[in-house]
Amino acid sequence: MKDMNELRNTEGMLIYTNEDCTGCNKCVRVCPTLVSNIAQDNQILVNPQSCVACGACIKACGHGARTFHDDTDSFFADLKSGKKLSVIIAPAFLANYPGEYKRVLGYLKSLGVRHIYSVSFGADITTWGYLKYITEHNFVGGISQPCPAVVDYVEKYIPELIPRMMPVQSPMMCMAIYIKKYLKITDDLAFISPCVAKKNEITDANNKGYVKYNVTFLKLMQYIKGAYSSCPEYTDELEYGMGSLYPMPGGLRENVEHFLGKGQVIRQVEGEQEAYRYLEEYLKRVNNKAELPLMVDILNCSKGCIYGPAADPDKNTDDVLLTLSRMRDIDKGEIKKRGPLKKKNKNPWTEQIPQSQRLKNLMEAFSGLNLSDFMRKYDSSKTVQVKEPSKDQLNQVYLSMNKDTQKKQVINCSACGYETCKDMARAIFNGVNAKENCIHYIKELAELERQNLERVNEQQKLESENKENRIGAIKGQFTTLSNAVAELNDANEASANEASDLAGKLTDISNFCYSLEDSLASILNFIDIYKNTSENIVNIANKTNLLSLNASIEAARAGEQGRGFAVVAEEIRNLSASIKMLLEKDNQRAEETIPKVDASVDSIKKLIESINHMNDRVSTIAANSQEIAAQTASVQVMAENLKGEVEDI
Repeated sequence: MKDMNELRNTEGMLIYTNEDCTGCNKCVRVCPTLVSNIAQDNQILVNPQSCVACGACIKACGHGARTFHDDTDSFFADLKSGKKLSVIIAPAFLANYPGEYKRVLGYLKSLGVRHIYSVSFGADITTWGYLKYITEHNFVGGISQPCPAVVDYVEKYIPELIPRMMPVQSPMMCMAIYIKKYLKITDDLAFISPCVAKKNEITDANNKGYVKYNVTFLKLMQYIKGAYSSCPEYTDELEYGMGSLYPMPGGLRENVEHFLGKGQVIRQVEGEQEAYRYLEEYLKRVNNKAELPLMVDILNCSKGCIYGPAADPDKNTDDVLLTLSRMRDIDKGEIKKRGPLKKKNKNPWTEQIPQSQRLKNLMEAFSGLNLSDFMRKYDSSKTVQVKEPSKDQLNQVYLSMNKDTQKKQVINCSACGYETCKDMARAIFNGVNAKENCIHYIKELAELERQNLERVNEQQKLESENKENRIGAIKGQFTTLSNAVAELNDANEASANEASDLAGKLTDISNFCYSLEDSLASILNFIDIYKNTSENIVNIANKTNLLSLNASIEAARAGEQGRGFAVVAEEIRNLSASIKMLLEKDNQRAEETIPKVDASVDSIKKLIESINHMNDRVSTIAANSQEIAAQTASVQVMAENLKGEVEDI
């Protein structure tokens, strides 16, 4: 692609795109070349190197986005600065502005224009030059060159046809050369024209700067507005013949037939599309050495120069054509403006004499001119290289456009501006367009996107259903969680209550154990006291036994009187023995009991310690249960909130 900044800098460009461009492709559609329009950033820019300035895009653009530069401003600036300027004016100006024509010329004279000449006289010279060259060189099949867009197209795109181009200058150049060389006028010359492309002819190095300014109808009238309305009338300064017909379709053909007869085949071609298509076909005839017409009368504009791209489109009516036709004013075989010859019988343009005499008169009328002064050279170095893709390269472009079938490659809808899909592919290959400007590529992308969206929607639908199922499951899980938390809360509360009850009961057991410990301690005390008491009793028994023995001895001494006392003493002795025996048994039992009681006391102490430890743990459990209960309640609230949020999704 060309550098966009370079193409947007319109200074020095003949035809250019302004900011009003919408990228509608109308300019592409009417352009006769493949590579003059560059589509980028939703705009169609002009490549000045390949543009032939045919102006078709200017006429086609409904947005006013295609416009052109001419020399109107510099012409008037130089005129005001005092430069010596003269004007050549196209006959189409009179046809477009019959009511304003003479006053506009008067206005130009009032500003300092020195001379004003109709290019019709130059067209008469061109006719003379064509016929002289044809007859003297037997040049058959020549292509006329009054149209600079056609000349530019041949030089840039079909240089093989340059040898077939008539080597005689256009009417504008013939007029300028005549003014400079034969009238000896040294003024800078301005051409008032309906043609944008005339600027290319003016600046062509082969034309030696004879003309300096291209002042177009449209911009001239915009510049002077109504300033001419009060000016005195003025008319052009030279008489002329049938040269005024040149701007009309077939005007050159009519001139040639007038002098050579209607039996000659003059091919007449007009229109941006038809003219350049015909040139391609004509090249084939030349290459095939097929028979050629005597001459090709070819113009870029379909309605001739009178409706050129730099003419006022509001003037595009039949009145223009009728006005131009009346300029001939043929009356009894006589043209009102007869050219340089004043003698009636020498008039080349009368129809009252044979064609051979007309041609003879024409040659005599311009016998003072040297044909070599009016010859034209052409430049083959301007050739624009349009790259032609190979079959494989073309297929690669098609594939990039998603045109993967033969049917898709010949849709030829022309929405891109090109006549065929192949031309669009060629433009892409040459870097002046992009696949994104193919409506079917965009439609295909849109269809693929639609299918992707359908898949995405289907996937989203499935995901939504799965999501709903998951959400349902989550909601169920939250419900289960909430219920479980509630149940846990209830169970925890019950556990806390039971722990509290258990703690109370453990406290009671602990208290009982403390009481039991005290009781056992009392028993141990009692046993200790009992042991001490039994020892005392044993001592008493021993003493009693001793006393009983002494009593028995004393009773024995007492004899019969002491028998009763002896019985008592015996009984006492037996009692003492029994007590002693009993106490010995109890002491043995007490000795056996004490370790057991001590063990019980130790166990009770350990039990008390365990109970106290358990009591502490139960208290901790109770406290934790209360904390768990609080946390469980918080979790339950969170679960309910999450459940509500999930339901809102």
